[in-house]
Amino acid sequence: MSVRDGDVREATTGLIARATLLAATLTVLGNLLGMLRDLLLARFFGATGETDAFLVAWTVPETASPLLIEGAMTFLMVPIFVRALAQHGSLGAVVRSTLPRIAAVLAVTAAAVGLAAPVLVRLLAPGLVEPDLAVQCMRVTSITVLAFGLAGYFGAALRSVHVFGWPAAIYIAYNVGILASLVLLHRQIGVLAAAIGVAVGSLLMVAVQAPSFLRRFDLRSLTSGLSRPEVALVAFV
Repeated sequence: MSVRDGDVREATTGLIARATLLAATLTVLGNLLGMLRDLLLARFFGATGETDAFLVAWTVPETASPLLIEGAMTFLMVPIFVRALAQHGSLGAVVRSTLPRIAAVLAVTAAAVGLAAPVLVRLLAPGLVEPDLAVQCMRVTSITVLAFGLAGYFGAALRSVHVFGWPAAIYIAYNVGILASLVLLHRQIGVLAAAIGVAVGSLLMVAVQAPSFLRRFDLRSLTSGLSRPEVALVAFV
């Protein structure tokens, strides 16, 4: 093994160690903010009909998150991205061919959830005290289907080029959005503030990754030249 190969291997090991530490730290912070979010929900609204209405609407993001972020985008897109890098040294073609289609499907699905909110509320909670509020909250939170899908896609693309910091920060952004909306709006609009916070937080999950994604996948060329080992050792933030 040459000195150069040894340097590359050492750099790779260091990158993995830093990425693991960073991801673990950000995950813990996101979980702590999630605990604070739940405490504020309980403090501001307690066990009321309004809270039940929000919790019914919260089934949308709670279902979409594992499916789109930890599930479909991770298990389907990461192997596709890695294969594209190995074969072409670029993600341009795969991003051009998949992102618009995936975004369109997600947008249509989010709109469908919003339109079907009255039916979904009746199916999920037929005896709900405040069904109209639940429908309103569900229509607000339906945006998470689109936002979570895009966040998962961005995260999969960034991880495939060894960028780990921003994908690991998405739940911090998510909970910050919810907390800010709760603190600022709970007196004025009640539990609807939590639903708005969920929507805002989901968009922040996309926003925190977008600059890093756009730097590496230019809107005009959407290419990422990673043909050399030393170039592949990009920063993890």
